[in-house]
Amino acid sequence: MIVSAAAQSGILVSHTDGVARLTLNRPGRGNSLTPGLLDALSQALQDAAGTARAVVLSGTGSCFSSGGDVAAIREHNTSAEDLQTYSDALVGGLNRVLLQLRALPCPVIAAVNGPVTGGSLGLVLAADLSLMVRTAFIQPYYAQMGFAPDGGWTALLPDRIGRARTARWLALDQRVSADEALEMGLIDQLAEPADFDQALTDMLARLEAHDASVIATSRQLLDAQAGPGGLAGRLDAERQAFLIQVARPQTRVRMDRFLGGSSKPAEVEAHA
Repeated sequence: MIVSAAAQSGILVSHTDGVARLTLNRPGRGNSLTPGLLDALSQALQDAAGTARAVVLSGTGSCFSSGGDVAAIREHNTSAEDLQTYSDALVGGLNRVLLQLRALPCPVIAAVNGPVTGGSLGLVLAADLSLMVRTAFIQPYYAQMGFAPDGGWTALLPDRIGRARTARWLALDQRVSADEALEMGLIDQLAEPADFDQALTDMLARLEAHDASVIATSRQLLDAQAGPGGLAGRLDAERQAFLIQVARPQTRVRMDRFLGGSSKPAEVEAHA
């Protein structure tokens, strides 16, 4: 096994028997997403593209990811220009990662070890298969924050669960349990916490018997049906909407309310 840890990037990378395991590693911040973390993840995916037989995405600790780091966004709200630059790097970086995942020549598994909130759902939606621990949940949080949906909530999710159900979920900001996510067809398999690692091993073993090129080709053919502009166009529409919404004074008020006047990690809210 080859392991590399980039403490400053927020990503842990390991390679075992041809499997690249990419782990979000900001446990004190709910493994929240930043431009730097997404740049490191993008580089790790580029490195894995030519060597890995499979890629596994997961998170450190008890959370998969709480989405964009709200405290970091708020810190860059000192000027309109700084806020736009940071938000563009954040959502644009996430979009780049999602498109890389969809273009990989090998299968991708999202090993969802805990709660998923905000744009981090895109990392699950972009995967070919998903395994979720039964104690996890998914919640958008956009209606609370005043952010426009990103991470494929409008670009990828409706293809999974339908437009009406997606719209209702975003409007009501409901917390969906792992069992509900499985019933919706959003997650492929659940596992109890004690069985999670073995379930992931078994899933990888099943994939090893299959031709990875067929999985990748099928994914590309399905994505080609995304219509004019394709998936990239849909994701860019999310980016543009995010930049508009994040600049509103009302959104700043909601960020302050969410953070409680401090730099409270989003993970705290995710487990509330």
